[in-house]
Amino acid sequence: MKGIIFTELVEMVEATFSPELMDELMEEADLPSKGIYTSVGTYDHTEILTLVSLLSEKVDMPVVALVQAFGQHLTRRFVIQYPMFCEKVESIKAHWDSLDDGGQLSVS
Repeated sequence: MKGIIFTELVEMVEATFSPELMDELMEEADLPSKGIYTSVGTYDHTEILTLVSLLSEKVDMPVVALVQAFGQHLTRRFVIQYPMFCEKVESIKAHWDSLDDGGQLSVS
């Protein structure tokens, strides 16, 4: 999984909860990457699952709610950071589906 997903999760957790909580998650998760992410790196997707599961326990929120909040955060950030890929997208679902399929984003 691309590092930008991880760096955005870190930013969301720090902004929504606290930098201290993010540090706590990183320590407790004992991740292979040690939680050192760069936006251009590639990391095992299980690390994000571990972080979200731990976050769920710490803040007493369901994983589903956290994933939905992260999806909203990520969508807003991508629209800001990469507007050229979002300008003519029919729907955000179509956009995510095209990325998930590994295909090129079709802009009509």
